[in-house]
Amino acid sequence: MGRMVSRRAGVAYVMAVAAATIWLVAPTRAAPAATDGMRAHVPIVLRLGSPRTPLKHIVFFVKENRSFDHYFGAFPDPTNALDQATTAKCARGGGAITLPMGRAPDPMPQDVAHNNPAWTTGSHSGAMDGFCHEGGAIVKETGQDIADTQMQAGQIPNYWAYASTYGIGDRMFASWRGASFANNVFAVAAQSGRYSTDLGRRAIYGIPKGGNAGATWGCDNNLKTTVSMIDLTGKLSYVYPCFRFNSMPNLMDAAGVTWKYYGTKSHFIHSGISAIESLRCAPGQKPPCTGANPYWDRHVVDSSNIVHDAQAGTLPAVSWYLPEETEHPPRTACAGENATVNAVNAIMNGPNWKDTAVIVWWDEWGGFYDHVKPPTGIGIDDGVTPLNDRISYGYRVPLIVISPWVKRGPLLDGGYASHTFYSHASFARMIEYAFNLGTLDAADDLSNYTADEPKPGALLDFFDFSSTPPKGKLILSTRKCAPLSPSQEWYVEHSDDD
Repeated sequence: MGRMVSRRAGVAYVMAVAAATIWLVAPTRAAPAATDGMRAHVPIVLRLGSPRTPLKHIVFFVKENRSFDHYFGAFPDPTNALDQATTAKCARGGGAITLPMGRAPDPMPQDVAHNNPAWTTGSHSGAMDGFCHEGGAIVKETGQDIADTQMQAGQIPNYWAYASTYGIGDRMFASWRGASFANNVFAVAAQSGRYSTDLGRRAIYGIPKGGNAGATWGCDNNLKTTVSMIDLTGKLSYVYPCFRFNSMPNLMDAAGVTWKYYGTKSHFIHSGISAIESLRCAPGQKPPCTGANPYWDRHVVDSSNIVHDAQAGTLPAVSWYLPEETEHPPRTACAGENATVNAVNAIMNGPNWKDTAVIVWWDEWGGFYDHVKPPTGIGIDDGVTPLNDRISYGYRVPLIVISPWVKRGPLLDGGYASHTFYSHASFARMIEYAFNLGTLDAADDLSNYTADEPKPGALLDFFDFSSTPPKGKLILSTRKCAPLSPSQEWYVEHSDDD
């Protein structure tokens, strides 16, 4: 069973994990004369919550619904450092045809299905040739297969510039084989229910439906809102979308690690933390939690505040940035990239840049083609039948790491290409390592994996802390974006923001 650590139990938790404080042993500059030929060592205590590397600030940029090949399949890579594709396969008549991935429209004329059944369709039993058959893949009016398109030169130049200069991962897989909600929660809690005995090890399957699900997802939904869950046998059931398992803010609170969530309040569907009861609900409050909560208001602020805090040098140790421009089609990649550039420029121009890492990640594939077959999660958990093989893994999604401490690599402008396996549990693992924390006893704990399945890295492969920072600043300009048509605006307003 996972640790239960609410912010109100923080003191007790710190006492409980004090024994886990790491003692580092370092040689003295000059050993005493009588040491039996061995150098004397002085114990140095690294306390819970203390930075273990030069990184004092980690900022996670939350993005939506794009696959790796859709964004980076055509990314310039003359040394073939990345696993990319510019052609797609589409199942036809008992076989498959290979077709060039055309230029992606931006904005997209419509959304492509990306729920769990769409994942199954795209996979086509591992052949990776069913994306063209997902719902919405073909535009009825034109016949265009938008699921098998990709961004090409000039469409997302700033994302390509960040990847070429800093770091990109080509083995980042979504933790859940479906729509956003489970991955949003996974990204802050390293699980979506599987490790909770309170839930009977059920995991989030769908997105919140009914009630006021169009306005928010989590503990402030009204009681008519439910979300589907999948159990150990694959059976579906429904619960209120507010959960009692712990998340990274709980661990950070207990260790005195500061955090904020910069999220546009009118678009807080994809925050993940709003579905964690100990964070969203004030002490003594029962869901739906819509009353006063000074703790929440102190930590969760409007997304526009990130520019001010970055410029003022007041970024917390860990933060998440969820702007209105999420890149969920038909919202444009251009507008989402602009939001990223504005925030990154503010961080680079502020005093915190020298000890900051920005992690830009996408929650799931959005229905778009990727040629790499995802691995299968298995998992062990006290002998309980594993659930991971029913939920993990989703398709590859982009992962960009921006920091002065990113290694130099083989890409055009010295960018580093990481081939380590990552999942949404990697974000918890990075925070835990960077600030010397315990685990959530969920997918962030590598003891919960079998010997043969991939184990998510902590993003450390991207970094070189051995000397001076190898990378400088890259200040970029925003671009003018194509507007949405009236029909696209209507779609954004009335469709599920999954």
